[in-house]
Amino acid sequence: MKNLKQACIIAFPISGILDFFKVYVFSDWEFVKWLAVLMVVDTLLGVLKHWFTKDISSKGYGMVARKLIVYSAVMILTHVLSRFTVNGDTVTTLQWFKSFGCTLLMVREGLSIIENVEAVLPGFFPKYIVNRLKDFDRKGGHDEI
Repeated sequence: MKNLKQACIIAFPISGILDFFKVYVFSDWEFVKWLAVLMVVDTLLGVLKHWFTKDISSKGYGMVARKLIVYSAVMILTHVLSRFTVNGDTVTTLQWFKSFGCTLLMVREGLSIIENVEAVLPGFFPKYIVNRLKDFDRKGGHDEI
């Protein structure tokens, strides 16, 4: 009974914090799983690339931490811009930004994986695929007029 009392004392504040986080900070954990898969593949290929070129260093691991911080900030930004309310009503003007921001993160990771594969095994991907992803990265997925 004593442990149950302690668990309740701890669980109630944590529950409130998690609810706050889900509503106001970020809630799309399914997306995070997909992004994490690409980040792990990208990191492993990056290590392999630097292993082959014999210029592996600890600086690269610092870049992973930097990427985690920046990606987290982008995901929080997309969540807030797509969910904020004014006078209790959700503002729908920027809901498109969540899809765009999340897609941008996935494209950047995909492009980085392709670049790492190309460094390890040149010519593996057709040029048009590499160019299409680079165009999306540069133009945002729209053809220039």
